[in-house]
Amino acid sequence: MTNARYQKLPFLPIERETTQLKLDVEGAVPPELDGLYVRNGPNPIGPISPHHHYFSGHGMVHGVRLCDGDALWYRNRSVRGGDVSERMGEPALGGPISHDVDASPNTNVVAFGGRLYASIEAGPNLVELSGELDSVVRSDLGGVLEFGFTGHHKIDPVDGDVHAVVYNQALAGDALYVRLSSEGTILNQIRVPLTGATQIHDMSITARYAVIFDLNVVFDPSIADKTTLPIRWDGDKPGRVGIVPKSGTSADVRWFEVDPCYVYHPMNAYETPRGDVVIDVSRYERASDKDLYGPLGDALPTIDRWTFSMSGNTARGRQERLSARALDFPKVSPLVQGRGYRYGYTVLTTLDPSFEGAIKLDLQTGGEEHQAFDGGVASELTFVPRPGGSEEDDGWLVGFVFDRSRVQSRLVIVDGQNFAGDPVASIWIPDGHVPIGTHGDWFPGMGAKL
Repeated sequence: MTNARYQKLPFLPIERETTQLKLDVEGAVPPELDGLYVRNGPNPIGPISPHHHYFSGHGMVHGVRLCDGDALWYRNRSVRGGDVSERMGEPALGGPISHDVDASPNTNVVAFGGRLYASIEAGPNLVELSGELDSVVRSDLGGVLEFGFTGHHKIDPVDGDVHAVVYNQALAGDALYVRLSSEGTILNQIRVPLTGATQIHDMSITARYAVIFDLNVVFDPSIADKTTLPIRWDGDKPGRVGIVPKSGTSADVRWFEVDPCYVYHPMNAYETPRGDVVIDVSRYERASDKDLYGPLGDALPTIDRWTFSMSGNTARGRQERLSARALDFPKVSPLVQGRGYRYGYTVLTTLDPSFEGAIKLDLQTGGEEHQAFDGGVASELTFVPRPGGSEEDDGWLVGFVFDRSRVQSRLVIVDGQNFAGDPVASIWIPDGHVPIGTHGDWFPGMGAKL
């Protein structure tokens, strides 16, 4: 069996790094958007394995610098970790390697102390990026990150602290909950035993708690000849969710049972007035079982809500469905991360796989708005609040969309309060496409202006 799904447009990797200074802009870039949008994603260098997995491959960052109502540049750069420098005939990238685990971070981007880093789960260190997205050095933040970082961190909007759940082969089946300051100093770190070699792709926070997902997809080296990402479904292990105070210890983790499932991406979490913890997730009833190239071949994800009572001795959560549509890559405004909220922004998924536009969820009314992007293939959208805005959805959704008819990608900017309307701006990327990737973010004031 081979996997051809991700070896064609718009998933097909691109073969060169480019810098484009003249970008075609339709509409008007909001002048309030002064900063850098960056998205990371797998982009294998060289021949693609017949067992290529969507999440595997060297990292490549794609960035667009916005300023004064203009798009100054687009750049794409391979992230120089693992064997990337050797493959490109360059000197090896410097910096520490975490417990002999090295790779090109291909999942996300994060900022500490005004510096930008490419990130990935499962042990490799961060790679610092310049204001022009070139790789600078591997980084463990000056010895702070002993076991690498994660591809999914959460930032508390009140204190700016950065939260992560980290795992590494050197942890021997445990995970670390790590709380860092915005400058990258350690505030808390606790070691948490898991029920197996669980893949922990993401995590959640509330005002007081961190959330750890110990669910039903695990690493299994015995299937490494069948997929470039050796993970598989384990329906025999318990599905559980750990909730721990942000300043707590390992002894303070409280575990709740959930039905077997997998969550790649939670949407948000918060605490109710009575003290319950509510977690809204994009939930796969089964993943990486028959389809080792996952995650969409076994089941489509739905937006579900788990509610856990922190009072009493109940050890099981209550589950309800928020949307029966197949939705993943959920995001919220960063101003409501870990707090009660109304709106979520998601991408429509199919078994093809493809991503047929985006959906704005109104969790107060149950309403749903569809942004079709004229039939384009969507990627994850990042919400950027309007400076001084008073409403939760007052801002813009930013992300890459592949246009099938033009065989070209564009960075779209969508008005959060007119979600189904035409984008306020489309910034076309010259000379081809941006491969459908994983995750990115908006970094105000960052990026070289040239």
